[in-house]
Amino acid sequence: MPMRISGLILVILLLSCSVSGALAAEDGGDYIHISTMQVRFSGTDATVDLFYDLDFFGDMYVFALGSRHLKPEFEGFFYDFEEFKVLELGRSHSRFLLKNVSRESENFYLHDEKKLGRQVGSLVVIYPAGPSKAMGSVDSIPNLFYEKQ
Repeated sequence: MPMRISGLILVILLLSCSVSGALAAEDGGDYIHISTMQVRFSGTDATVDLFYDLDFFGDMYVFALGSRHLKPEFEGFFYDFEEFKVLELGRSHSRFLLKNVSRESENFYLHDEKKLGRQVGSLVVIYPAGPSKAMGSVDSIPNLFYEKQ
């Protein structure tokens, strides 16, 4: 009998997490807050690290069903990019590869502004030569250029 009660509680918990996660996704993804986005350029590509916090229900949803369920949220976030690949998904950090985000022009690479699917608390751009540039509260990666290595 105690085994049946444990099973019933587990099923109820999973259902409530599924429903709350689905409701959060319908509300425009308000269950996730992206605090920092680091963009590291390399040639025409960029590697992006996102650091974020999930609200309680989003965290429980990911805990119960796995971080792979965050992928649609990030696909919407990177909607303005043509080639997007998930390298790592986690509960507070994820890494992505964005292909062909810049174009070559003589001695430089040019990156045209790309919109993001939501506001980011802090954007840190890391250039191939090493220096970085930090910007607060953005909803796009602005026009940038960097030297070829």
